[in-house]
Amino acid sequence: MQIKRLLNDIEVVAGDKLINSQGEHCEFVEHADGQLVAVSPDGEIVKSSPVEFGCYLLNKDRTDRGLAKDRLRSFWEDS
Repeated sequence: MQIKRLLNDIEVVAGDKLINSQGEHCEFVEHADGQLVAVSPDGEIVKSSPVEFGCYLLNKDRTDRGLAKDRLRSFWEDS
């Protein structure tokens, strides 16, 4: 999975600072089980949805080839 920020569309990597819905700055650690895991300034581990951190997720295979496979698969399944 690739994680990107909503406003500037920049990829999020471990160590980046994110702001949660309460306005607290957290350091991004990892993506696990559909949640983003971050560490708050007081050292507490925070698990939240990407939306709460102002981010969104991309599927792993969003290349032209991967999209073409999806289109072909859906064409045959819809027929």
